[in-house]
Amino acid sequence: MNWRILNEPQRLQQRIYRLIDGLCEPHRQLDALYPSLEAAIEDAIGWLQQSSINPLEHPVGVEVATGTGDWRTLRSPEPLLCSSAVHQ
Repeated sequence: MNWRILNEPQRLQQRIYRLIDGLCEPHRQLDALYPSLEAAIEDAIGWLQQSSINPLEHPVGVEVATGTGDWRTLRSPEPLLCSSAVHQ
């Protein structure tokens, strides 16, 4: 994770997102900064599909960086149960 980005004022004018795990910690496998909520969720779904992981056992949440560099939870960790994340 490039934390330096959060200290650049021009970047904080844009929203920056990150994924969190079931313990509300930064997600270990998906440790990245995302330009949108949709991009973050899309990456999480792709990871679940590629890893053949049961989404019920790996809740994912999303946080957004505030103007002061703190993180605020937008989506509490829960299973991603959309059709593209559920394995048949």
